[in-house]
Amino acid sequence: MSTQRRSPAQSERDPDLAGAETALQRAARRAIERAERVAGIAVWEKSRDKDGTLRATQVDCDPGQLSFSHAQGYEEIQGRLKLGELPKEARIRIWNLFFVAIDKCKLVGPRRPARTRIVLIAGHWVEILKACHLEFHNLPLDEWNPRFQANRSRLLEYIREQPFNEVFDLIQFVLRHPRCPPEFIRQMQRTFAECGLAYTIDVGPPPTILPAVTPEEGDAVAGALQTLREARLHGSATHLRTAAENIKVSEWAGSVRESIHAVESVARQLDPDAARTLDPALDSLKKRGTLHPALEKALSTLYGYTSDEQGVRHALLDQPQAKVGRDEAVFMLGACASFASYLWRKHAAGASG
Repeated sequence: MSTQRRSPAQSERDPDLAGAETALQRAARRAIERAERVAGIAVWEKSRDKDGTLRATQVDCDPGQLSFSHAQGYEEIQGRLKLGELPKEARIRIWNLFFVAIDKCKLVGPRRPARTRIVLIAGHWVEILKACHLEFHNLPLDEWNPRFQANRSRLLEYIREQPFNEVFDLIQFVLRHPRCPPEFIRQMQRTFAECGLAYTIDVGPPPTILPAVTPEEGDAVAGALQTLREARLHGSATHLRTAAENIKVSEWAGSVRESIHAVESVARQLDPDAARTLDPALDSLKKRGTLHPALEKALSTLYGYTSDEQGVRHALLDQPQAKVGRDEAVFMLGACASFASYLWRKHAAGASG
């Protein structure tokens, strides 16, 4: 009987050898990623959108901040969180910040026979938490309890259990209270950044939580608000803050509308004829040579988008809702914030020149 000789491609592979090759490939990939992390090179984090599309997000890693598990590849390095996300770890960090601040202001009463000590909230935090009880939660005055444990339990439960936007509402209410310590505001701002939240805190006044998918977007909006406040363009700054707050509650069309209103508010300061349209303000800047024609065209087109889209600046006609979503709202917030501050800076530079 003749024996048919198998070609190398047809020969059966040794299962142990195949398993070893797979293990070596996996180890090689892990070694490359570990080397990139240790060297401080950007790592690409893979994720899938709702439609199943695979995306790669660049994550900048600071080797000095990596844990052993992250540095050795046993745990994935998480990138910046998406809008609408407030994970458990971030909630705990936020709660810890509240607890430390409130714990410093507690007042311990004298011990009574057969009774435990009464611990009360004191100082500025008793005013802040009482305002939360009355104005934020809308609860009756006679139900207000200044005891430390009662406030601790209610605050902890709220931060742990409520939807992310309601937790942000509470944080913003506290940050805007007149007695809120400036250091607490700065600490909360750092906590948002350290947790990688897709939101940032503009210290104001008033302090405002802003959506920022990237740190650059957050810096752009915060910088624009600062410019507008320094120029005493409070109306424009208010529109930008309202646009940011609309994003937190998924009011996309309302956010786009408020963003463009911020630009219109600045435009009215540049040219009285800009009360009804933005074009006169752009023409005024262009004639003075402070606005490049190509940029003027781009800005005019951006403004035209909000005028054409039903449900943004004009009423809905034949559509059930405006065709704008989160991406458009976030883009318009950043674009209009930069647009508004840019217009004013160019106007100020032309006036001084």
